[in-house]
Amino acid sequence: MIGLKFTNRRRIWFFCLLISINFLFVPPAFTVDQSYRVLLVPLTVHSEEKLDFLNQGIMDMLVSRISPAATVIRKNEIMPGTTPVQMGRDAGADYVITGSLTLFGNNASTDAVLTNVKTGEATLKYNRFGQSGGDVLLHIDQFAQKVNRHLSSLASAPPVTVPAKASSAGVAPQVAPLPTPATPSAPVAASPHAAVMTTPKPVAPVAVAVPVMQPPETEKSLGSLWVSNPLKGTISALTTGDIDGNGTPDIVLIRDNHIVVERIENNRLTRVAATDGGRTSKIIAVDSGDINGNRIDEIFVTRLTPQGGVDSFVLEWNGTGLGTLADGQRWYFRVADNSGKSPFLMGQRQAMPRANDTGGLYESNHFLPGVFELTWNGKSYQAGRRLALPGDLNIYRFTRGDIFGDRKIRTLAYTDADKLRIYDPAGSPQWISSEKFGGNPLFLESASSADSRNNDRTYLSQRLVLADLDDDGRVEVITAGNRDAARGFAQRFRIYNRGRIVVLRWNKIRMNEVWTSKENSGYISDFALADMNADGRREIVYVRVNRAGLTRTKSSNIVVEQIGDLSDK
Repeated sequence: MIGLKFTNRRRIWFFCLLISINFLFVPPAFTVDQSYRVLLVPLTVHSEEKLDFLNQGIMDMLVSRISPAATVIRKNEIMPGTTPVQMGRDAGADYVITGSLTLFGNNASTDAVLTNVKTGEATLKYNRFGQSGGDVLLHIDQFAQKVNRHLSSLASAPPVTVPAKASSAGVAPQVAPLPTPATPSAPVAASPHAAVMTTPKPVAPVAVAVPVMQPPETEKSLGSLWVSNPLKGTISALTTGDIDGNGTPDIVLIRDNHIVVERIENNRLTRVAATDGGRTSKIIAVDSGDINGNRIDEIFVTRLTPQGGVDSFVLEWNGTGLGTLADGQRWYFRVADNSGKSPFLMGQRQAMPRANDTGGLYESNHFLPGVFELTWNGKSYQAGRRLALPGDLNIYRFTRGDIFGDRKIRTLAYTDADKLRIYDPAGSPQWISSEKFGGNPLFLESASSADSRNNDRTYLSQRLVLADLDDDGRVEVITAGNRDAARGFAQRFRIYNRGRIVVLRWNKIRMNEVWTSKENSGYISDFALADMNADGRREIVYVRVNRAGLTRTKSSNIVVEQIGDLSDK
């Protein structure tokens, strides 16, 4: 074990030395007027070993990489009784860079923040996971490039002019097809002036004259297991629905902050539509359902601004593409099944940060108490009845239904430790699993007002779906189960190296596993149920995010799998 640690230590040192030397001899990509001053302080390193040498090497790299775009002020320690932002103000800096590294076995996590000293707000946030200690150096390189591009764009930005009045057309901007493995293309550099997140103006829902479309020529059977070609990047969320009104289910993906609608034709994915969700935003969830009753499923996108505020929006097919039905919605969205009836839309408000009693830092639970059924009034979504839920469950943690088969509604929810808990109709805990399920790398974050390194993370739960899959009158529970490589010992650090879909059913004693997919390398980010081949049975549609490393880019696959025999074990 000691020899293994020594080998990892030497490997990290070697990568640090190699990349540092490379920075000394590679011409800088950006050479601009160094009018900005950036304070650099040591990163916080969480590791079983003392890695001061790694921190020093990383600071050397950052100084070398950022110096062409700004004047870098380096401090080798944080002064007692102060914060990095205060140090930046004292040093006359415009920005301060803080961050943390977590090294756990063969896994690594890198967090870095560029904070505006004047406002105290995070200008750039960076978070990446890796499969080896050496990956953190690649992460630092990527973060430094982002900082360079940001500072260079500020230095070269032209005078601001008043834009012409935008057209009132309510069609969301259709983006060019994303790169595919067969015909990769070079990435297009984002405009440095596109920092303001915008959404097209809302349009009224199409209540009549739904376009009559012929269903695509889909093969009758996709087989028991269908897997798409690898798609570059991370697909963080997924839903299924009849998006274009042709009577067949489409697959909606959140792929690198784009909303992409695909369908399966001739055993391959075919693009239906795509739109940009905002370059600086973060999409945390997507759902679909015909809430306004016009026979077309809307797409509900829950999005966060760079400052962490909820800024959700809703898309709908307008005959030729995706139009914006509503934007600027201050709701976390989730579409819920309704015991075989029409689905309904749920919403929950965001909680505001509040000062605690331990030194003026800020904390937030992210969710205001209360999950409501939302209705469409023609312009926005209004809160209706409040769901009777036990405790302080948030909108992404639970499902409700006749779990016991006794015609009584119970709540099934994830605990903070990713165990499943059943609440009786009165809201009292009735059962809890001994095994962990779920596991989601997506998290919400609240930055401290004093030190951006101390960020509170709330990891989101996996989706829970209730359905009678075999039409025997008994309800099954479908969820994902991802294996955490850190096994929960690292509070801020989660990286999943194996994942599967699990089907559970109540057997009068406990929730019993009645079916599972094969465990895959990587993790499952999201899933949905849909009859993808028109055979009268619903398949499980899920995203498998493949593991990435220093020499491998992250990719994702869409998987459609038939659920086999549901037998009690």
